Amino acid sequence: MNALLICNVGTRDVTCAALPKDQFTGERQWAQAALSRYTELRAEFALPIIGKALHYLADRQIALARVILIASDQPASVAGHFSLSDTVHSATLIARLLADGLAPYPPIAPDRIETWIIQDEHGRGGDPSDYDLALRFCERRLLALAQACPAHTAFLQVSGGTPAMTTALLIAGTEAFGGRTEVLAIPPHTAPIALTTGRRLLAAPLRATIQSNAATYAYAAAVRTLLEQEAIITDRLDPAAAKLLAPLLSYAHHRFNFDFASARRALDKAGPAGPWQAEFDELRAQVTEPDRVMRLAEVVHAAAARYQIGLYADFLTQVVRFEENLLRYLCLQRGARFRNRQRRLDDDGPFLDREWLRQRPFTLTRDRDPSRDLHADRAVLRELLEKLITERRERHHELLTAIDQLGELVKRRNELTHQLEGVQQIGLARAFAGPAAAPAAADRIVPHLQQVYEQACGQPLPASPYQRINALLDRLLRPPA
Repeated sequence: MNALLICNVGTRDVTCAALPKDQFTGERQWAQAALSRYTELRAEFALPIIGKALHYLADRQIALARVILIASDQPASVAGHFSLSDTVHSATLIARLLADGLAPYPPIAPDRIETWIIQDEHGRGGDPSDYDLALRFCERRLLALAQACPAHTAFLQVSGGTPAMTTALLIAGTEAFGGRTEVLAIPPHTAPIALTTGRRLLAAPLRATIQSNAATYAYAAAVRTLLEQEAIITDRLDPAAAKLLAPLLSYAHHRFNFDFASARRALDKAGPAGPWQAEFDELRAQVTEPDRVMRLAEVVHAAAARYQIGLYADFLTQVVRFEENLLRYLCLQRGARFRNRQRRLDDDGPFLDREWLRQRPFTLTRDRDPSRDLHADRAVLRELLEKLITERRERHHELLTAIDQLGELVKRRNELTHQLEGVQQIGLARAFAGPAAAPAAADRIVPHLQQVYEQACGQPLPASPYQRINALLDRLLRPPA
């Protein structure tokens, strides 16, 4: 493992029994004296915090590419007596000790040891107890370091320095290195502890990312985020919930693309779902041999989802799917028969059954050659439905009118297939509600689809499966109280 050790330097990080600190007026003065007597006292120095971190890494055979020491050096003219506690010279002393190998770790080449001085954007040394300053400084330097070392793990030794330095290193380091972050705390009398604080800092935004992806139906992106950062995302989650996340997101992705068979297989891999078993069973049942009415409802919800996130071209595709498949459903309800390209009867076949057509008391406008199969496109299905309704003396004028109101949207989508123009809300509005319509008129299209569905299928539109999936996802991502 290539690793970086990043340490805050405080007044407790280097000591010398032969040179007590209480004889001096501050850390700056003590460290200057210690450096002046370095050769004499070198065997007396100790690194009670950083030394433990180095020992921890050595035990795990972790090779250090670089050591970063973060210290303070405030101008005396600005800081007054506060500059007496600065650790700039302490960091220099620590660097010499590390290079000489006086810690429980092999000597580190001097060119692999750096000292960073907490500074503002103009390079002026600043107050190490200033939370905002320390955080901004660490964000700048650590982000650049993370980009320069894209394959390195960053060990953050956060026990030294001021509380502001600890907070800054923890937050900025975790943000910069992400899943490559390891946080080390060094208690005074025990071995170093690898904290889960970094994971917890990352877990919340990563979970929010997955939830945001799901809210915009980007389930494939949510799956990728989960697989790349699974250990962090699932930290502190109920283990039973954690193992259900990937199957649920995979299910949602396949279902959003109308791949019901793959959606079902995704849930089959989940195994027992514990407290969420009933919800998983219901989701599985919905994609197991779904009937035509259920699939039509799915198209309405798919259209609504795409309109919500502004995918207007894809939205038009769903409108066309809904209208044409609704016409086919209504024709099937009235006895129409279809054949596939292998000339076998098939309710989803692209051709009307010629034998069935011959038995009808009417002739369709486009059926000009009885020796050839008649392709059942939208126009043919619309005319066929009207003739079947008339033949049966049904009163469905309102339904036909409602379906016909989608006609200009269908035409708009077909035009787009042959052009390179974009799709805007205003275009949808005017195709649906007329040339003078305002953009907000497009908001009425999805409710219109729902109304047509309910009128044609004789039942309320079921609840959106995606809202239920996302609500379940939110519960799975919630750590136990």
